[in-house]
Amino acid sequence: MKTFLRQRAIGLEISASVVRVLVLEGSFKKARITATGTAPIAAGGDGAASARAIHAALAAARVDGEPVVAAVGGPDVVVRQLTLPPLPRDRVLQALELQHREFGLLPSSEGLLDAQVLRRSKKECLVLAVSAPKPIVEGRLRLLEQAAVKVRTLEVEALAVLNTALHLGRLEPRELLVALDLGEERSVLCLLSKQGPVVVRHLDAGASAIVEQLRRAGVAAPNGRAPRETPREDADAGPVAEACRGVVHRIADEIRMSLSFYRSEYDRESLPRYLLSGWLRVPRLNRWLTDELGLQSPFEVIDPFRAVRMTAAQGETNESAGPEFVQAFGLALRAL
Repeated sequence: MKTFLRQRAIGLEISASVVRVLVLEGSFKKARITATGTAPIAAGGDGAASARAIHAALAAARVDGEPVVAAVGGPDVVVRQLTLPPLPRDRVLQALELQHREFGLLPSSEGLLDAQVLRRSKKECLVLAVSAPKPIVEGRLRLLEQAAVKVRTLEVEALAVLNTALHLGRLEPRELLVALDLGEERSVLCLLSKQGPVVVRHLDAGASAIVEQLRRAGVAAPNGRAPRETPREDADAGPVAEACRGVVHRIADEIRMSLSFYRSEYDRESLPRYLLSGWLRVPRLNRWLTDELGLQSPFEVIDPFRAVRMTAAQGETNESAGPEFVQAFGLALRAL
């Protein structure tokens, strides 16, 4: 029986240069944001600098000392949606370990394996399997221990993004979800429909690539703590557009190829629905991606602060602060 007492969950995102914390209270369907916190990680900082930033972000959200939901991620973390025979739940992991080569998972000597049963019938068992290299998991746990953080659950970054997209985007039966989260070093692309599996891809293009191109072009990089700029009429032809063009083209190509593969292999009928989140500080970035892909309407921006009741200050003046909290929101959501 579920309890009706107030539940509280804390999502902790640790990226290359910033730590974000988001606190949810209530239930899964009626969650509200009650606190947030951010803290920068010094450039070139070691584990101690990251640990200090974690502590500062948790303190800013006034949840220092409480258990958190953190995550591991990157292209070496494998996410697979698999169909197995109708096995008992306690035998699913054993079956995956025995057939790890066939499923593209790491052997137990090299990685840690976890699985969630999505659906089970008399004929089959639909499973979401995650296989993460031991060094990645152990490194993240050491950092959290160094920061004196209690870990409630260790999740996968890409699945946290997908959790948020599904929760806020409300996928319809005949839609094919194409969710792009623009991170610092790389971006995460998730594809999912009712007729096909979860497909996760890590793109080697993110906010750092955009900032680097802007610097090479002699254009000032966006200030994350300043109010978001309103694009000028000639923004599509200016130096910012020219500097970003190559990165936008690479991201759009990856989306196009991934979607073509998904439709050819799993779902030819469902209509794509494009969602965007993450680092959206360059004005018109959404429009440039939309134009590059030839879409009739822009990406829907996923912003937890606009979709969920909030009883705490957002902590940032920049409008992009909302989309940048997608991973932290998804992590907290996992614990409700």
